[in-house]
Amino acid sequence: MKSKIVLAVFILTLTITGGGFCFGEEFHSAQVRDISDREYEKAVIELIDNAKESVVLGMYYISTQLETNNPVKLLLNDLIEAKKRGVQVKIYLNTKFPDVSYEELVGDDEFKRLEDAGCEVYFIPQGRRLHDKVVIVDRRYVVEGSMNWSIIALRNNFESATLIDSPGLSEEKIARLEKIYRTQKEKEEDGKRERRPLYVDSIIERIEIKKALLEDERYFSRMLKASDRRVMDLYLILAAYSQKLGKDEFFLNLEDAGLGLGLPVSWDDESLRRQVIKALRTLEYRYKLVKAEFYHATDAHITVLPILGESVTIETNILGSGRTQLSSALPRTLRPRSHDKEIPQRLKYLLMIKALLEKEGKDLSLVPQKEIVRRFHIAERTLEKALADLKKR
Repeated sequence: MKSKIVLAVFILTLTITGGGFCFGEEFHSAQVRDISDREYEKAVIELIDNAKESVVLGMYYISTQLETNNPVKLLLNDLIEAKKRGVQVKIYLNTKFPDVSYEELVGDDEFKRLEDAGCEVYFIPQGRRLHDKVVIVDRRYVVEGSMNWSIIALRNNFESATLIDSPGLSEEKIARLEKIYRTQKEKEEDGKRERRPLYVDSIIERIEIKKALLEDERYFSRMLKASDRRVMDLYLILAAYSQKLGKDEFFLNLEDAGLGLGLPVSWDDESLRRQVIKALRTLEYRYKLVKAEFYHATDAHITVLPILGESVTIETNILGSGRTQLSSALPRTLRPRSHDKEIPQRLKYLLMIKALLEKEGKDLSLVPQKEIVRRFHIAERTLEKALADLKKR
């Protein structure tokens, strides 16, 4: 009986989704042709020879121990000829190999020959492996499969490959390669800096926050009710850092973020990362304010999501610890003594409300408490405590 019920639910699901499986993203329209094994080389040469605008490669391995008639040599020569015709040529190369150093790859004569001809060669930093075998021509044709550019793959192995005619897929593939290179380079640069609490030198005197964060009960007031102190602090720090950089996407060192949130300096790296990841996931899934992609060991790629509506300027020093950090953004041992006492979360919220009211030409002390409770979704008792905190400040 139980198996019949499960089968009925499965059939009903297929019926609702139009008779097939339901995926989160729509499919690209495309024409597809198999070019596996020995068909690959002919098809790719024809595509490169007829390219009008661009050729983009993402490749795990390109053999550079080349004789004159080596098929890889011929493919590389075709790229150079395409460049001479005015075609833009971009090559994204993996550099993470067990027996070849980054410096050896970058200094290879064949890659220098491509660069000297005007081809753009992007060496992916060694933090993660690029395992692609993809060729994209004129932002329309995608060749993808298991084929590295080596004589063994091109002439000996059985290798699967597919030619796909799809402008939509081409754009997506190119954007992905560009993002991989950009983010890996940012991670590489970030890894060179001195370790310290969360980006202390990047926090600015004033940040812009959307009024909705204060007025919409989905955001800060909900954090206050849920006692998500660390989550609110982390969002304010991310917002400040984003505005300092002038971009919504950046890499976050999780250990530094943990120290920046005031977690004990005696904690090991794993414990620090775990707490920051927990706060980031809360920001992403509960509050829909950021997107976080987690990578190996330490770093996360952060996107601060846009919020509609007007903004209000907040002086960062009202949130607890001067212009070089927000709230508890320094471990207690490193904070100035004048800021030793941590500001309660309810008071931080009230100070942001006060800044918004001042922008509107209103004095907090003259606004009825019931209006504040109603507009900013703060409990009456919590507001009374925050006002008492403010008087002591």
